Amino acid sequence: MASAYLANQAQTLESTASVDPSQAQVAQIPLQTFSLPTFPEEAFKSGLESLILTSDIKLDEYTDILTQPFSVSNLPASIKSLTLELFSLGYPPGFLNELGKKFSGLKAITVYSQLIGGTTKESREDAIAFVKSQTELQEAHLLDVFGSPGFFAELGESLSPNLKLLEINYTYRHSDPKFLETIPSKEMAAFIGKGKQLVGLTLSISPPDITDDDEDLEGTEVGVRPVSGKHSESLVEALVENGKDIIVLDLTMFELSLEDLEKVLDSCHNLKGIHITVSLEKGWKEVFDVLGKKERGIEFAEFVGAPGESILEELKNNKGEINLDEESLNKLSNTCKDLKALSLSILKVKVTNWTKDGDKWQKQ
Repeated sequence: MASAYLANQAQTLESTASVDPSQAQVAQIPLQTFSLPTFPEEAFKSGLESLILTSDIKLDEYTDILTQPFSVSNLPASIKSLTLELFSLGYPPGFLNELGKKFSGLKAITVYSQLIGGTTKESREDAIAFVKSQTELQEAHLLDVFGSPGFFAELGESLSPNLKLLEINYTYRHSDPKFLETIPSKEMAAFIGKGKQLVGLTLSISPPDITDDDEDLEGTEVGVRPVSGKHSESLVEALVENGKDIIVLDLTMFELSLEDLEKVLDSCHNLKGIHITVSLEKGWKEVFDVLGKKERGIEFAEFVGAPGESILEELKNNKGEINLDEESLNKLSNTCKDLKALSLSILKVKVTNWTKDGDKWQKQ
């Protein structure tokens, strides 16, 4: 599952499917070419807020269509949210920049399942120019988006300093043994550069949706593997320097050491919610010792354990789980007084949830 955000988008579309055009707030347009249809007059009067462009281009025709002329019609000035879905090979050079000119103060963008920078230098430059032109962006979701080396670093530097929420998520591919190598993990620090004002940051890898199809490897395998800790060094450094405003932080894409976990928690002192993948050598107690080392305002914490060799035997004996006693939770509450909910898992398998009711922790 790439993102809960997409699920919310789908629900919005379902709820507006039968709405009169003059009242519609969301419009979804499937494209078989890169020529946008002319919007009806009603769309300019309805206060249309969200536009979703979805590729319906056949893969064997895609490369040829990228070379053909395109056209971008006028768009309602009321549109503040744009979603670009399934444009697997990107866009004709100039298309995104032309599209960007049609918006007046775009606030949110979602890009899903594609090479937004395309496969050529010209299309890459066009994508960067488009992002730079959206100076009022406050929210960006990049879901299963890939790019050539260096593209994400340039993208991160180009995003508006007004950006408040950023989500970069990948769906884990069990069928691809080199999947983690395709993620631009070393470039993620660019999104947390000096001058950024993020209050919510998600850098995550999600397990695929479970299916009953035995031939669907992605749908029958569970869990994920994170990016190794050595790729997180520049990211942790960026968070130490520039993460003071972040309130909700999801770093489950990376396996952090206990030392790096402590650095992040100490530097991002406004945190209310955290989702962290952390190296486990002895058990959850060592994680709680770091979390509870000093008073923190964290209200919700999710820890995804990446087990080391020393703890594998306990996992085998306990059917993939690591024991947790209530005493450890009570001790944690002494310093993390605002903590009300806790989620624990090993590589996002067999998730255990705990909630605090009054002074007592309860396993859900």
